[in-house]
Amino acid sequence: MVKVLRILSGAVLLVVVAAGCGGAARPQRSSFHGVPPALAQDWEGQASDIAAAASAGNSCRALQLANALRADVVASKDKLPSRLRPPLLTSVNALADRIKCTPVVQTPPKKPTPPEKPKPKEPHEHDRHGHHGHRGGGNDQ
Repeated sequence: MVKVLRILSGAVLLVVVAAGCGGAARPQRSSFHGVPPALAQDWEGQASDIAAAASAGNSCRALQLANALRADVVASKDKLPSRLRPPLLTSVNALADRIKCTPVVQTPPKKPTPPEKPKPKEPHEHDRHGHHGHRGGGNDQ
């Protein structure tokens, strides 16, 4: 569970860095302040998918998604302001490096055993001697 929380915190950090860096409090000289909205939304969705896979215990899928996100960020680095490149690249690298693929080992299903044949019913002791519920040993008058 601790590992999942670390992965989730990494995914959340990435989303915060990607989405929050565009709203700087101080004026910027450039008209391009942050991560382009389309990239931020795409990366936010990918980070959510990573978190969901990790929460579900599917670490191999989470790692695959984290590597895809890292590749997307690296491929898009020229679309980012230079001040945002280092924190984003650091975040996606840390996220992908934190996830370890642990395949779930599934044992093959056991072959079904045929049901046991019912054993023939053995007669009760009193049935063997022809005494069907008679008590006593004499005349019934």
